[in-house]
Amino acid sequence: MSTQILGNNAPVSEARRSRVSLAVLLACPLLVVATSHSAFAQSTGTTAAEELQEIVVTGRRMGQIGAVTEQNAAKSRVTITGEFLQNYIPGQTFLESLNQVPGVSFTNNDPYGSSGGNLRLRGIDGSRVSLTFDGIPLNDTGNYAIYTNQQIDPELIEAVDVNLGTTDVDSPTASAVGGTINNRTRRPSKERGGMVSVSAGEYNYRRYFGMLETGEIGPWGTRA
Repeated sequence: MSTQILGNNAPVSEARRSRVSLAVLLACPLLVVATSHSAFAQSTGTTAAEELQEIVVTGRRMGQIGAVTEQNAAKSRVTITGEFLQNYIPGQTFLESLNQVPGVSFTNNDPYGSSGGNLRLRGIDGSRVSLTFDGIPLNDTGNYAIYTNQQIDPELIEAVDVNLGTTDVDSPTASAVGGTINNRTRRPSKERGGMVSVSAGEYNYRRYFGMLETGEIGPWGTRA
């Protein structure tokens, strides 16, 4: 009978051991989770206790960018008024009056300017100079040449702006690197009137110019 009793107690001991092992395995994850939660709670409390101070960052732009030195310099610009053009020697092109500007050279191919001429701005050929009429490019679209015998009469010009030096990046030109010349048309007067100009010279030179101004017309003040 003792043998039978021992045989029955062996399975009971193994069952108890299994229950203890299972309880230990289940307790380990709970212990790890509790430990992690406690550490996280302590870390959070420490971060909240710290006070962040204000940080001021001051930057200064350097004048030298790589191997290129940034420079701020005024560009040379000359403006010829319409009054000067009217008192100048009458001709078929206003470009002849630009000889009064230092750095500008213009020569006619004939005494009257009908055969064109050569324009240079600080030694640069006219094909590299931007010539505009109220902002509209007048250079040839193919070779960028300037036809000096096809310009507006000086009496119709209010002013001529000559920019010496490099051409601005926003200038309406595709090839100009030596400067820009922009002529602005004269605005009609508010009063009705007109003007007549007659000139004569050697070699049968004759020139006649006439202009009429209507003044303000209608309720919108249209002028022509």
